[in-house]
Amino acid sequence: MAQVTVVLPTHRRPAALARALDGLVQQQGAPDFEVLVVDNDPAPHAPVVLPTGLTGRVVHEPIPGAAAARNRGIREAAAPVLALLDDDVVPEPGWLAALAAPVLAGHADLTGGRVVLDPQVPRPRWLAPGIEGYLTSLDLGPEERPLTDEETLLTASLLTRTELLREVGGFDPRLGPRGRTQLVGDDVQVVRDLRRAGARTMWVPQAEVVHELPASRLRPSWLLRRAYLQGRSDWLLDADRLGQRRAGGARIALDWLAGEAERRRREGLRSPAVAFHAACDIARTAGALVQAGALARRRAA
Repeated sequence: MAQVTVVLPTHRRPAALARALDGLVQQQGAPDFEVLVVDNDPAPHAPVVLPTGLTGRVVHEPIPGAAAARNRGIREAAAPVLALLDDDVVPEPGWLAALAAPVLAGHADLTGGRVVLDPQVPRPRWLAPGIEGYLTSLDLGPEERPLTDEETLLTASLLTRTELLREVGGFDPRLGPRGRTQLVGDDVQVVRDLRRAGARTMWVPQAEVVHELPASRLRPSWLLRRAYLQGRSDWLLDADRLGQRRAGGARIALDWLAGEAERRRREGLRSPAVAFHAACDIARTAGALVQAGALARRRAA
């Protein structure tokens, strides 16, 4: 029996999925693993075929959304350890070996690795490093170590014990990408739940994946929309707490914006990158205020 099930949800990205699967074929020094591709396309489609060299299977999850697809993978996984990978990343050859080692050795219950944006794609002048997180990147430093309370991990490179993930209920379907609504925060939610359940967390920088960087995402309009949805997701993620506050916690969002505005002023707003970072801050706050208003109305009803 495999030691690890790699759950790989996919939705209408055949070329990207092929690159991710080829990255799994190239794994070196990894524990015995199976691949579970969760096809989340509800429409008729060409069947997904695993490449030669991989053991596993493909299941179909008709309920739309990354959370539903990942939860299907959690239910279907056969191995005691479960790794999550996205269909728009390519794992480096040592990814799974590094990510699984602390858990299989009993030193951790939850590990996550570095997510690097494709270095071969040129960045526009206005793309500040501080907003690359909107494009799905994560780097918590060069040393393997426990996470601090303020840090989190991404589902693009995540591994934990399967039963522990089932015990916490998997992913919240209110969060995460779903059709054209590209909400986020599902990875933050599941990491929080696992930590509350006692999971020992470990940052493993050697477990690296390369995230694709399509031209469609390197547009101001896409990033402003992504920042707006980040604000909505932040408030959905903490709805229980923020819903108890006046105006759905709108003051928190405005105070955050004031702090970020001062940081951008010190950085120099004449710079195109800093100016666009400030625009993203405003868009994120707008999303938070929209969701805060919804929370306030729900409380008043």
